[in-house]
Amino acid sequence: MAVLPRRAVMLGVGILGAGGIAERAMVEPARGVDGVGVVAIGARDPERARAFADRLDLPAWGDYDAVLADPRVDLVYLALPPVVHAEWATRALAAGKHVLCEKPLSANGTTAAAIADAADAAGRRAFVGFHYRLHGFIAGLLDTIGSGVLGEVKLVEIDFSIPHFVVQPGNIRLDGDLAGGAVMDVGCYAVDLMRAAWGELEVVSATAQISDADPRIDLQTDAELRLPGGIPALLRASFLGDDAGAMWVRVDGSAASLWATSVIVPQWGATLTVTSTDGSVLRSVAADPDENSYARQLEHLVTVLGDGSPSILDARRGVGTMRVVDEIYRAAGLQPR
Repeated sequence: MAVLPRRAVMLGVGILGAGGIAERAMVEPARGVDGVGVVAIGARDPERARAFADRLDLPAWGDYDAVLADPRVDLVYLALPPVVHAEWATRALAAGKHVLCEKPLSANGTTAAAIADAADAAGRRAFVGFHYRLHGFIAGLLDTIGSGVLGEVKLVEIDFSIPHFVVQPGNIRLDGDLAGGAVMDVGCYAVDLMRAAWGELEVVSATAQISDADPRIDLQTDAELRLPGGIPALLRASFLGDDAGAMWVRVDGSAASLWATSVIVPQWGATLTVTSTDGSVLRSVAADPDENSYARQLEHLVTVLGDGSPSILDARRGVGTMRVVDEIYRAAGLQPR
């Protein structure tokens, strides 16, 4: 692994995993965030890491262990399948690094709790990469839900469906050995959002459309949940969406209804509309397309690691999301990952 002088950054990031998400979620946004620098990339095949580093002009490369041993690395970003998050998060924390796990936090609630426990034991911090939560549009969405403008909430519906042509055979999201599945991939966002807006959830029922190639994989899951106060919520997580896909949330209340789009990635044209029961538009908002949720996530991490303040991305909170994911799978007749 190449050894270069430490860059003048407040937060040096080392990445484990040389896939596309590492470039999109970390390398590109880090270049626009003050105080953050990607200082090392690691892959199972060091030559793949070298190719990644050469293409994106990163200063160091090697295998996973080389990244963990690099003294310039303050935070390790796990751009790996969730089934190995617990192993590598634990090792990174023991090496004195903070950890950001690409969502979901881990394969299941048990291994997610192991990450949170390891962070406590090491005196370091672990986070889950629900980047969307740091976007200003989502802050506005949650503020609107909590403002009372909707009146008494009667029903919540969320559909996060990936277009049917995106997740094709060979994709890791279709591999049961790697903790794949629709709820794991996009359903976890819906669970996280509902917990942020209303609190803890109860899973009432679920049904899953199973992959013929791997019976552990849900291509689509529809779940009925109950929010605090007995509010019903319907969730769809799917790899079988139409050509446009779906990332929408609807909240029906006694006084008004809320409709929000592109919730998972607000910079992709998210909109929020609140309509009263008489049909008048009370609020209409569009997300700023120049605001990047991944950049906001990095800014947030610089702040909370600098001053020790709480984070909405803390792994301990993320454990609860994974436990709901587990319960959805059990309700659908599947085993947690």
